[in-house]
Amino acid sequence: MQANKSRFGLADLKRLRRQAEQQTPEKPGSAGTGKAAHARSPNETGKPPSACDAPVTSQDLALFRQAVKTAQRLDPAGRQVLRPRPAASAHELRQRRLRAAGENTAPSASLSHQFAPAGLDQDDSRFLKPGVGPDVLRDLQRGKWPPSASLDLHGATQDQAWERLSAFLNSCSEHRVRCVRIVHGKGYGSRDGTAVLKQTVRRWLAQWPEVQAYAECAERDGGAGAVQVLLTAAPA
Repeated sequence: MQANKSRFGLADLKRLRRQAEQQTPEKPGSAGTGKAAHARSPNETGKPPSACDAPVTSQDLALFRQAVKTAQRLDPAGRQVLRPRPAASAHELRQRRLRAAGENTAPSASLSHQFAPAGLDQDDSRFLKPGVGPDVLRDLQRGKWPPSASLDLHGATQDQAWERLSAFLNSCSEHRVRCVRIVHGKGYGSRDGTAVLKQTVRRWLAQWPEVQAYAECAERDGGAGAVQVLLTAAPA
């Protein structure tokens, strides 16, 4: 036995277990309740007993430790368990079906390149959707919601900017991104020096259904050439 410790395996454990059960005497008056009785007849549920029904003895524990003494603990895998993505809302599912069918999901029919909400022509540096509290715009300017995504429209034509902005905002809504930065430039590169794209992009944002507010970025983040946009929070 001592010479074959390194070859001790499951078959030896089973053999020793059978020997121990055969050598255990039954107590007087315990007929039908001992191990031998359980081995010959079904238990109270009508099913034959299994090895898991018997208590683990110190001999069993010693045999197990002897059998696994050469095993080595595995190193941590270093993997991160990602939380499941929340279920999509009915609006998001409809948008996905439309995109899969090749249909335009952006609200282009209701948006205009020329229309601007009241007051936007005088000051387009900030926008607050009607019905949204003024504290939202204040918190946005103070950096309560740091941008999680950014879109740079430098060098894009108006049509290109529209396509890229539409795809970007749709993707942000689908992935529940709350705050984004849109870089449209200051118009210094235009032929007549007019910031056409800057004005047009801000008008689009003011009409976009999911845009709650936007504010001109600080100079270090683009100044008059960029806006920070707050999107509607997706339902949990």
